[in-house]
Amino acid sequence: MLSIHVAYCTNLYLNQRRPYTPGGPGRIEVFKRVLVCGITVGIAAVGVIAADQAKPPAATAKTRAPAEVPEAAARDLRSVGHDPGSMKYSPLTEITPENVAKLSVAWTYDMGAPGNGYSVTPLVADNVMFLPVRNTTIVALRADTGKELWKTDLASLAGIAPNPSAGGRGISYWAGAPLRVAPRIVIATTNGFLVQLDAKTGKLVAGPAGMINLSTGVMEKFGGSYSTNMPPAIYKNLAIVAARTGEQGRYGTPGDPRAFDLMTGKEVWRFHVVPQPGDPDFGTWGLNGWQDRRGPGVWVPMTVDPVNDLVFVPLGNATDQNYGNSRPGLNLYATTVLALQASTGKRKWYQQLTHHDIYDWDINSPPSLIEVTKDGRQIPAVAQMTKQGLLFMFDRLTGEPIFGMEERPIPRFDAPGDEAWPTQPFPLKPSGLTRDSMSRKEVSKISPESEKYCTELYDKSVNMGPYTPYGMLPTLVFPGSEGGGGWAGVAANPALGLVFVNTRHLGVIAQLQSSTSSGVLPSFGKQKVPTNFYVDQQGYPCNAPPWSELVAVSTRTGDIVWRTPLGEYKELTAKGISNTGTALNEGGPIATASGLVFIGATADFGFRAFDAKTGKELWRATLPDDSLMTPLTYQGANGKQYVVAVAGGGQTAFHIPAKPSPDPNGTVVAFALK
Repeated sequence: MLSIHVAYCTNLYLNQRRPYTPGGPGRIEVFKRVLVCGITVGIAAVGVIAADQAKPPAATAKTRAPAEVPEAAARDLRSVGHDPGSMKYSPLTEITPENVAKLSVAWTYDMGAPGNGYSVTPLVADNVMFLPVRNTTIVALRADTGKELWKTDLASLAGIAPNPSAGGRGISYWAGAPLRVAPRIVIATTNGFLVQLDAKTGKLVAGPAGMINLSTGVMEKFGGSYSTNMPPAIYKNLAIVAARTGEQGRYGTPGDPRAFDLMTGKEVWRFHVVPQPGDPDFGTWGLNGWQDRRGPGVWVPMTVDPVNDLVFVPLGNATDQNYGNSRPGLNLYATTVLALQASTGKRKWYQQLTHHDIYDWDINSPPSLIEVTKDGRQIPAVAQMTKQGLLFMFDRLTGEPIFGMEERPIPRFDAPGDEAWPTQPFPLKPSGLTRDSMSRKEVSKISPESEKYCTELYDKSVNMGPYTPYGMLPTLVFPGSEGGGGWAGVAANPALGLVFVNTRHLGVIAQLQSSTSSGVLPSFGKQKVPTNFYVDQQGYPCNAPPWSELVAVSTRTGDIVWRTPLGEYKELTAKGISNTGTALNEGGPIATASGLVFIGATADFGFRAFDAKTGKELWRATLPDDSLMTPLTYQGANGKQYVVAVAGGGQTAFHIPAKPSPDPNGTVVAFALK
C-alpha cells in the first residue's frame, strides 16, 4: 500500500510541476491534493511525459515565471549572451578595476585545429564548459581546470546528414524538467538537424526528440537542405529555430521561426515571416511577391524574455539583397525586430528597421533585453544595434521607441525597375555611433601615398549620405556591408545605467551589375571595387581614423557617455599615429557588476579590460590569435572567477603586417587572479 500511496502522490507532484499539460485539474487543486498527501519520502526520477502542444501560461508583465536560483545565475553562463535576453552582464565581482591587472592565464585548451574565425561563446553550467570544436565536435571541459570530460562528434551520429557543423553562433543549454529530464545540450546544425545531447555524458538523447530533421515540412518543395547558423532559443521545453536563407535568389527556403517540443520532437508553432493570404500585414511584397519567397532568415541569436513569454527575432534582409523589383512594398517582416509570444508564436509587436531593403541591412545582432530608467520610470526594454550603426531602444512589451524615432528622407535609387523607399527610421538618440557618410576632406592622411590613392577613389565614387544605395555607378557606402555595428550587439551594466557596443567605421565601394535571380528573373547585384573594402594600398581604411571604437551609451538619457578607440596598429603607433583602432572589429563586449568591460574583437591579438565608468583601458593580454567571439566570465567550483576568450583567428583582412601562416590551433584561454 505504501508504494501505491507514494506513486499516487508522486504523480500529483509531477502534474503540479509540469510546464504544460492541456486539460486535467487546475494547479491550485493539484497543489491542495499534494498537501493532503503529506508524503515525506524522496521522489525518484520518472520517465518523460510531455504535452503534445504547449499551452500558453497565464503570466503577465507583472508576474514572474520560475527562474534559476540566484547562485546558479551568478555562477554560470547558460546562454551565449550570458542570460536568455543576451544582456551580457555578470553579477560576479571578484575581478575589479583595482585588481584586474593581476589577471594571468589559469588554463588553456587546444582545440586541435585552427579556429577558422571561431565566433562561439562557450556555455558553463555546474562547473562544466560546453563548446563546439573542429566544426562538428561538441566538447565538455571542467570549467576550473580545462580538463576534457567528454566529446561527441556529431558526424558519427546515425542518421545525420554529412557535415553537421554546430553553426557559427553557438549552442544552447536546456536545464531539463525537474525530476524528470536531465539537462541537455541543444544544437541546431548547419545541415538542418536539431540535436540533443545529454549534458553529463554527451550521448545522443534517445527517442524522436533526440534528432529532428528540420527540413521535414519545409524543403520538399525547394530541394536541398535546411541550414541554420544560430543557437536555438530555449523557452521552457521549447526550442525555437529559424533558417539562414542566404541573400540572393527570389525562390527558396522560407525563414519562418518554428518551435519544437524538446520532449516529444513535435513542431508546436510556426510564424510566417512573409505574410500569407489571411495573415496580418499580407500584401507588403506586391501582388505575387510572397509566393515561395526565399527568406528572410535569421543568422544571429534570438533572445527570450521568460517572464513575459516573449521571443525576439532579428530578421535578415529580403532577397535579392540589392534589388527589389520582384518585391514592391515594405517587405514585412524583413529587416525587422519581431516580438512573438514564445509559447504560441503569435505576433505581439514589430519594428521594421529598414523598409524595402536594397542595402544588405539585415539585422545582424541579437536584440538585447535591458532595463531603462527614464523620467523616474523603469521600463523593460530591448536594445537593437544595426549594421547601419544605429542603436534603437524599444519598450519590450509594446515596441514603442523609448528615446524617439522618426522617418527621414533618403537618397533615390537609379537601378531600372525598382525604387528606394522614400524614408527610413532613425532613432533620435543616440546618434553618431558610427560613420554613415564621408566628405572629401575626411580622406585618411596617414601618409601622402595613402591620401593620394584614397582621394582618387573617392573622386570616382558617389556618396549621398546615410542610406546611399549601391547604384549603376561606383558608390561609396558607409558603413560597409559588414556593418558599423557588429554581430554581437550590446552589453549592459544595469547598475550604472550603461550599454556598451563596439563599432566600426569602414566603407565599401561597389556598383550594380546585371544578374539573374533564381535562374529566371532579371536582377542586379553589387560588385565591390577595387577590393572588398575602401582601403589604401597597404590595407588601411581610406577614411580618417578612428576605424573602430568601444562606446558607452546612457540608458537614462540615450546620450553617448564615453568612446575610446579599440585596437592598435603598432606600425602606425611607432610613426606617431595613435588611437586608430583596428579595422577588424568582430565579436562583442561583456560587462561585470564590479565595473569592468571585457572585449577581444581586434586585429592585434588583443584581449582587453576597460573601466566601465570612464572607458580607460586597464588591462591587455596578447592571445595566440585574434579573438572574434564574445568573452565569458563565470565562477568555478573552487570559488574563483574566470574570464575566458577563445583565440580563433580566421580573418586575414586588416592584419598589417600580414599574419603568420598557417594559423595556429584555436585555443581556449582562461584567466584568473594570481
